[in-house]
Amino acid sequence: MLDAIGNQVFEEVNLLNQMNQEVSGSIEVVDPEGETVLDTSFNVPSTESDGESNIVAYADVWTTTGEYQVDLELADTVISGTSRLNQQFSITSTEEDIVAISIGSSDESEPIALRVGESFSDLGQTNATG
Repeated sequence: MLDAIGNQVFEEVNLLNQMNQEVSGSIEVVDPEGETVLDTSFNVPSTESDGESNIVAYADVWTTTGEYQVDLELADTVISGTSRLNQQFSITSTEEDIVAISIGSSDESEPIALRVGESFSDLGQTNATG
């Protein structure tokens, strides 16, 4: 069931709000060539909101395979002492790979968690260890 939902909603970069409040902030993604490929502010509804998706998705981010850098900063929210994610990640297939950034993930050591996978279920499995 999750895969059907996930494959409809997910794009290349996906912000998932696991908090019981809306979160907002900014995200920037830089490609392996040093070009900024995503630079935007966001508002992600909470899991509690009426039927609204708690996911904000961005398409057409990947330009090439290799190491990308993400810099995400939350505007008015601090989760377990942090309000930002600054992380490198590797894209091996521009056709298949998707990134999920879970804001308020259940893993307390990783309050803002980044996962790379090829489908929603890939991403879910890496989160299930928490």
